[in-house]
Amino acid sequence: MVRPQPDLPDVRTAQPEPVQVVTSFEEFRRFMQRDTPCVYSGSSLYSFQDKLCEPWLRKHAGQSKVCVRRSPTGKFIDPSDGVLNIAKSLAETNISLNEFLDNNDSRMLLSGTDTYVYTKNAVVGQWSELWAHASEVIDEHGGGRSLIPQSALSTVGLWLSRDGVQSMTHYDDSLDHNLNFQIKGKKEILMFPPEDWKHLKTFKAMSMQPFSFFEGIKKGHMTSTQQRNCQPQWVELNEGDVLYIPSGWFHFVEHIDDLNINLTYWFKTGRAKNELKKPKQSLRNILIPLKLSLAFLLSHFAS
Repeated sequence: MVRPQPDLPDVRTAQPEPVQVVTSFEEFRRFMQRDTPCVYSGSSLYSFQDKLCEPWLRKHAGQSKVCVRRSPTGKFIDPSDGVLNIAKSLAETNISLNEFLDNNDSRMLLSGTDTYVYTKNAVVGQWSELWAHASEVIDEHGGGRSLIPQSALSTVGLWLSRDGVQSMTHYDDSLDHNLNFQIKGKKEILMFPPEDWKHLKTFKAMSMQPFSFFEGIKKGHMTSTQQRNCQPQWVELNEGDVLYIPSGWFHFVEHIDDLNINLTYWFKTGRAKNELKKPKQSLRNILIPLKLSLAFLLSHFAS
């Protein structure tokens, strides 16, 4: 008698598709014009890509005040985590840039969404020396190698982090395009097109999947129906690389090296507001906003 075999889990082993890498500046521009993710990897295009090291930051901006976050787990922010850990990850502390650089805590992050170099159509004064170089990306300052008209620029954020930090899977809620300069260190980024919202357990601009869901995808272990239906793209972003993330694309980021320095330019799409479509929410559980609201309130006492 032949015994029936138990059903085995449907596991698909497949690495995510790589983000397209180009070495031609003109080709990189064409990908941007087509709203297609792309990495430029070649010789430095701008002076800040070579200058913006730790000694330069200490000399020219060391006393600048920055907003930092510290996660007990190194995860910013894992929405599936406990309320207290989310609250601790949301808590903000204001210190000098030198104090951050002196601190070797791998779970600490200087966030580009808190530390703006340019915002509200103006340069933030304490970053004026950095902006003298960072403005080369802008048409009015950079000449033939520029990428963005100043009228389209929304914000520029400075990120610093250490090895092991992971950032939640999200899309930029402003629906701006994202131009991401990896200046020092290395990051690994997993990206998903806007239409993948239904497979990512989305709530507003973030994914509510546990971080292990995305780590499994990075390793090629597609163990759930949701994972198998996603269309992930993966990129290893090294020093000197520039990543273009189009509006609405989800991204999960892991910070790899001892010190990672990154400048992010968010800029408008050029489309009217009624033409922009935010990825939908696939989760409508009333407990989720309550959990996140409670974590936000507690974060004021966790700093």
